[in-house]
Amino acid sequence: MTVNLTDRMKAWIEAMGCHLCVATPAGVPFVVLGRYAQATADEVAFALAEDEAKVIAPVLSENPRVAFGISRQGGIRAAYQFKGTGQLLRSGEVFDAVAARAKDEKGIETGAVLLVHLNELYCTKPGYEAGLRLDGMPPEELDAWERQRWKDVPRKKA
Repeated sequence: MTVNLTDRMKAWIEAMGCHLCVATPAGVPFVVLGRYAQATADEVAFALAEDEAKVIAPVLSENPRVAFGISRQGGIRAAYQFKGTGQLLRSGEVFDAVAARAKDEKGIETGAVLLVHLNELYCTKPGYEAGLRLDGMPPEELDAWERQRWKDVPRKKA
């Protein structure tokens, strides 16, 4: 199933960064911080420094599943867990574009780009909606659902 990100979700991912989690087939987790992200409708590309890429590369080669949540102001205000299939890119058009923007905007020397094709989306807001799966909603329904619950949209710093 494909996840359609709302403008608010994309803004949170890009403005706040994300904690990226991969796990071995035995379930041992490895987490790195995705400090720079570029989100489209159903994919997110994270620029990773070489040391960050080295942490997850061996695990990702065994299990391509990636889960992530918003960093910093996350918690209640950005109450989502995103899941998908990831691949590490070390060259190509996507790598070049993301690496250039990460260098300009955050000063990140990109060793690899983690490209995650999203296929699951969950609400992690406390209460009766916790664990609600949102990826089955059509884009306009998801947008309306979100607008009823949250009014804030983070902005990137100029």
